[in-house]
Amino acid sequence: MTRRIASALIAIALLAPSAATAQQSDMYATWERTLAEFVNDEGLVDYAGLKTRGLGDLQAFMDVLARTDPNTFATEAERMAFWINAYNAVVIWQVVERHPIDSVRDVGVLWGLVGGFFKQTYTVAGSDMSADNIEHDTLRAQFDDERIHWALVCAAFGCPRLLNVPYRAETLDQTLQAQSHEFLAQPRGMQLDRTSNTLYLSSYFDWYEDDFLQKADSRVDYALSYGPEDIATYVQANRDDITVRIMDYDWTLNEQSRGPRSRRPVPR
Repeated sequence: MTRRIASALIAIALLAPSAATAQQSDMYATWERTLAEFVNDEGLVDYAGLKTRGLGDLQAFMDVLARTDPNTFATEAERMAFWINAYNAVVIWQVVERHPIDSVRDVGVLWGLVGGFFKQTYTVAGSDMSADNIEHDTLRAQFDDERIHWALVCAAFGCPRLLNVPYRAETLDQTLQAQSHEFLAQPRGMQLDRTSNTLYLSSYFDWYEDDFLQKADSRVDYALSYGPEDIATYVQANRDDITVRIMDYDWTLNEQSRGPRSRRPVPR
């Protein structure tokens, strides 16, 4: 599936919901304004502008996250959308707090690994929670949906695209489906070198292999189920000769001034 088609599907999925409650709509109002003004169509963020002009709305949404109890929501989709939006907002808030930085890896580095950035806690749903808590202890633990990996954006170019609208319960399934197709149609998600018969996969397939194996026989099968048809056809026809390699991850901050994405080579 091409980026254009996947983007069109996301746009359709994110049309104004017809059945959203006033409470849900109001809850995401300040987050919606933040994303619309400071995130472009490539998912890159104007962190400098957000820091100087947009802190009011972002702070207001952080306050909403702090006092909202998603356990009172009626559906699993409402709860899941809340936690996805919470993760992305906590990440953006942390970058703005520390901006300018080159990469989230530079924050609280421990033994050369990503450290403090994903461990810093904020009040979410009445508890002190970090980005790691939201991702691993909540979303991955409570929801059986590996597609969250294409929705959570850790402020790096190696991530999937940050949408410039909130995730909403009414369109959540369609949006996650379209995001899955979009990411795996991009070189940072999957690449095929026919000369060497090498299939390159994002680091996500190393970090979260067990999640994908819950849905497919192998990580390759999972990737091909969402990837471009021509790659899937070639790999299936030459499966015995294909070598699978995991690509390096581009941790460079997903800042608009460093774009466009097409300017950045995808590391292998």
